[in-house]
Amino acid sequence: MLLSEIREFLKKKIECPQWYLNKIGDKEKSITIYNTVGPKPIIAIGGLANTSYTTKAISILVHWGKNSDEAEKKAQEIYNAFFGQDGLIGGKRVIQFDMKTANPISVGTDSEGIIEYVIETIIYYER
Repeated sequence: MLLSEIREFLKKKIECPQWYLNKIGDKEKSITIYNTVGPKPIIAIGGLANTSYTTKAISILVHWGKNSDEAEKKAQEIYNAFFGQDGLIGGKRVIQFDMKTANPISVGTDSEGIIEYVIETIIYYER
């Protein structure tokens, strides 16, 4: 599963003027998706051919203007697009989005005063 496939999944659910992968841009309102550390790979006792699922760990940075209420609402909208949901990403069936926190985490503002939130999840999906 690629970050670009996750971005396409989210674009169908979340309105955002600018999307980035693995780097933050200079737009006042943007969403950036990063790879992050996840669980170690699991291989079934019968080998890789018998292993039915794998994981992809991601971190999402919500960089969303200077209005605290708007930024929090956008972060929660993105969180809700994962929490308790399923679907297809890149043609692969999602088994579960394992959210690492109970809600989006505020990480303050950047040097320009833009409010930022982080959302982390581990995507369990069929191989």
